[in-house]
Amino acid sequence: MNPYSNIEDSQKLVIIDDEEDLLDLMEYHFKKKGYEVFAFESANKAWEFMGEVRPDMILCDWMMPEMSGIDFCRMVKGNLVLSDIPFVMVTCRSEKSAVQKAMAEGVSDYIKKPILMPELVSRIDQLFNLRAS
Repeated sequence: MNPYSNIEDSQKLVIIDDEEDLLDLMEYHFKKKGYEVFAFESANKAWEFMGEVRPDMILCDWMMPEMSGIDFCRMVKGNLVLSDIPFVMVTCRSEKSAVQKAMAEGVSDYIKKPILMPELVSRIDQLFNLRAS
């Protein structure tokens, strides 16, 4: 177990973002914290992966080519096997209507870019803790 981690059993976290540098940064910080991280540059690749491995949480960008994060959220929430997985939207979209739309689609949390990594990790930790209690 990671000596810097307070996570007893490694939680599976799927991260999807088409910005490779940000994806690498998030992957680094969550792995350092002790999460088992699966990082993807597209929702289609993540969906294919999730057909075989069920994550404990999904962290997803909204604006991506191929498939948007909101469309991916609809797919996840519409799937009986995956619908209960917490889905966190990470995006530069800050207008009130975007937040409302995401929440209506079943998003568990909405985090606006630019991201402060300590805040992001803390919020994901809190969601996992709430789910465990």
